Amino acid sequence: MRWGTAENRLGQTSVRRGGRYHPAPMAKVCHSCGKRPAFGNSRSHSMTATRRRFNPNLQKVRIQDGQRTRRVYVCARCLKSNKVTKAG
Repeated sequence: MRWGTAENRLGQTSVRRGGRYHPAPMAKVCHSCGKRPAFGNSRSHSMTATRRRFNPNLQKVRIQDGQRTRRVYVCARCLKSNKVTKAG
């Protein structure tokens, strides 16, 4: 274990910020299909290329994962096609 981190009783890593331990931030990746940001170029009128990031349409939803309820990021496409079952 690194300095500044701790593990809770479920074995999940927490990060220390401002004297308190917070859960480690979730990556911006779809829980169901694994869709993640894509990278490309923005093109100005003079065709100058600057790097940019195309983010997927991720929504934070509560899903039923086995016996427990989890809050995860799911893309809108997976929500529309009912690839995940929402809790509640």
